Amino acid sequence: MQGCNNANGNASSIDRAAKKVSDLFELEDEETVKEWETSKIKDSTDQEQVSEAQEAIDEIDMNTLEQMEDYDNVFSLRSAVLHAQNQIKERKDIRKAADNRAENEQIKEFIPDEDDVVWKNNKLKNKDMLEEFMKIAGENGKNNTSEIRVVKDEGEQGVLIYDLKSMYDKDADQSWILVTPDDSYYSAIENEVQDVFNSRQQCGYMEKDEQEGYYKLFECRTHWEYRLLPTGNL
Repeated sequence: MQGCNNANGNASSIDRAAKKVSDLFELEDEETVKEWETSKIKDSTDQEQVSEAQEAIDEIDMNTLEQMEDYDNVFSLRSAVLHAQNQIKERKDIRKAADNRAENEQIKEFIPDEDDVVWKNNKLKNKDMLEEFMKIAGENGKNNTSEIRVVKDEGEQGVLIYDLKSMYDKDADQSWILVTPDDSYYSAIENEVQDVFNSRQQCGYMEKDEQEGYYKLFECRTHWEYRLLPTGNL
């Protein structure tokens, strides 16, 4: 690459680009440029350096190249930068995965109480307690006051917790279900689409939707209906 001779001045621009590209990789000299595809980028190489190398290649005037060797060299440089860019992406993906694992490892463990309603491994524990609450809570129970805690186990992501309390306002003669969510034991995946209450809710009543197979809260502040738990098994 250093031996490129071009009368119209492209030799110097090719040499500059070659230097920029070689600085990305763990190479002893620029003579190994034809082995880019087997080369590893330096630990210190970052996206800015890769972009600068690409800009140096773009400054080469391809229209004025006269020797086939020059075309081959420029092609090798472009391939090398593409290879470096792929390694930068792989490095970011590895670091991101490591960060996600570390975050998941930091999730606090939550141990449910014996009388909590728990959804875990496609099974529903204390289903009878949930259905008893459903019959008398909110608009269904009028002047009833009762409460339960629902725990949804999401595996490696942790658990989602909902405290449900049936309330009654004597002056307004109105009942509702107060839902207080707790996601401090849960770690969401990036761009995850998850039907989760992230703030306190006031819902009208709760019913079991046999067709969809879910226990649902209805007439909530931010949702007309909310799928709380699958019906599951005992």
